[in-house]
Amino acid sequence: MKQPFFRAFAVAAIVAMTACSHAGTGNVMPSTPDQGPAMTSPAAYDAASASLDAAMPIDDTAGLGPQNGFLAMTRPNAAVPACPPHALRPMEMRCFAWVRTDLVGVARPDGGIPAGIGYTPTDIQSAYKLDATKGGGQTVVIVDAFGYKTALKDVMAYRTAAGLPSVSIKVLNEDGKPSPLPKQPGKTSSDFGWVYEQSLDLDAVSAACPKCNIVLLQAKDTGTGLFKAIAVGFAMSKIVSMSFGGSDFAQPSTFPKSGYAAIASAGDSGGGLKSGGGPQSPCTFAGVICAGGTRLTHTGAGWTSVVWNDEKSNACGGPCGATGSGCSTANAKPTWQTDKGCTMRSETDISADASVYTPLAIYNSQVTCSSSASTAHWCGVGGTSLSAPLIAGMFGLAGNASTRHGAMELWGSHSSVTNVTKGTNVFVRVTGPCASKVKYICVAGAGYNGPTGWGSPNGTSDL
Repeated sequence: MKQPFFRAFAVAAIVAMTACSHAGTGNVMPSTPDQGPAMTSPAAYDAASASLDAAMPIDDTAGLGPQNGFLAMTRPNAAVPACPPHALRPMEMRCFAWVRTDLVGVARPDGGIPAGIGYTPTDIQSAYKLDATKGGGQTVVIVDAFGYKTALKDVMAYRTAAGLPSVSIKVLNEDGKPSPLPKQPGKTSSDFGWVYEQSLDLDAVSAACPKCNIVLLQAKDTGTGLFKAIAVGFAMSKIVSMSFGGSDFAQPSTFPKSGYAAIASAGDSGGGLKSGGGPQSPCTFAGVICAGGTRLTHTGAGWTSVVWNDEKSNACGGPCGATGSGCSTANAKPTWQTDKGCTMRSETDISADASVYTPLAIYNSQVTCSSSASTAHWCGVGGTSLSAPLIAGMFGLAGNASTRHGAMELWGSHSSVTNVTKGTNVFVRVTGPCASKVKYICVAGAGYNGPTGWGSPNGTSDL
């Protein structure tokens, strides 16, 4: 593609976001007939929430423990959203990482990833039946906001601890240049969460595709800069990871519809509008592969995924998040989407681990996550900001991004994808009811469902 195309994409994205964003409304968009009634009185929903929640139960956690990869929370405020929910400005995106603050790692004699922090690359490759010998020569571009001054040092420390091979890793600005890089936010800034986000993205791609080269593009802001970086990312690689989202808006006409695997996060506020959930862009773009979230546990060598919904837990200074889903209010249904209930673009397409109870262990020298001095900079991180870069890394293993048409191929063939049939992403007391009248948009079941799409990868043959 020629550079003018990508400049046109960036300009069109800005225009579209300006037209479709609503200052002061956060992620909430006006309802459509598909979405059901707009939220009115939260108290009215609370009065009926018990019966609604009973009809859509969150999957039970009884009997799960560290032996299953399930790390119970040991105190209040045990996990926090890296990028706190807030009323989003026009053109603003928010990252979807959740950081555990209560985990105490146990150092390994061999210097490997500490025990008790979260999943490792070996776990991820086992859970999704990934062939880590593949991916050589592929490049995954990660788009994030703001600076992270120790990004290269930290991802190298992670890869060394995990025993991963040497690959090319570059940190560039939103123009695709090595300097000047954006300034890292101060630790007291609400923007500092993007530093966690970047370390998660780097380590998650490394875990899923150890041989993939990586380019981290750091935008100067969470709005126009991010979309400029996305355009540059498309010029650099066929695989672009975007672990963020905002209000549902129409896909710019210049956004590529084929020849790329662009993966975005489905959100972390569930499927109801009360908590800011429902459809998120860019996940609702037809040219994007939308990654939902699961809770991933194991019994011995067997792995189980259910819908990520920790909204019933109140151990995170409040509820602990749930994967997003929705029926777009702004994007037409692609011809390749075959579900019949939602007449607009259905979110999501595929899913991977995201629960704050089953996090990925990551390394970030800028923060202290553990009270143990020897493992202080190892953090457990979840959210759909985990599932998106995992899926991006898997496309690196598949090596076929240049032949993709958004999620069209996945919708056409998904026999090797593990269908996720249990759970819901609403807990009415927190999220309100599903933003859509279409039940499967918020409740898992056989076949396609909104929270997890067609399911979680079992190898890469259907990616």
